[in-house]
Parts: sequence; C-alpha cells; structure tokens
Amino acid sequence: MTRRKLVAAALFFTAFGALAYMPPLVLLFRLDIRVLGVPIETVYVFVLWIALVAGARWFSRVLPDDRPPPGKLPENFPGAGP
Repeated sequence: MTRRKLVAAALFFTAFGALAYMPPLVLLFRLDIRVLGVPIETVYVFVLWIALVAGARWFSRVLPDDRPPPGKLPENFPGAGP
C-alpha cells in the first residue's frame, strides 16, 4: 500500500471507531442476550475497544515516520544542533 492510502485508511479507521461508540449503534445490541454471563452491550463495547487498540497498533507499525532524514533537519528544529 502507498503512504497516501494508509493515511486515508487510518483516518477512516478513526472515524469508524468514533461512530461505532455512538449511542445509535451501541443500542443495536440492546438485546437480552448474555455471553458467558456478560450482557451483549458490554461485550460489544470491549470487543470494539480491543479491535481499535489492535488497529491503532497495526497502523503505528505500518505508517512511515514523518521526520525528515537526519542530515536534512532545519537549523531551528529541536534537536538539530550539535
């Protein structure tokens, strides 16, 4: 994947995560079902949270670093001096 596509995917992933926690989507799972004794709404929230953490970790590994190469730092850049 190109850097541009990865940045767009990261933005979509963030927007999806924010929308997935909004009450209309969470309320879709307002059923009288339990998974190992835990209400399905709670399972939804924690599974979504785990998926978002795993996705953020993946994006942090895949996205390239934005820092300029070591020899091309501007003079007023923090840490550029001797």
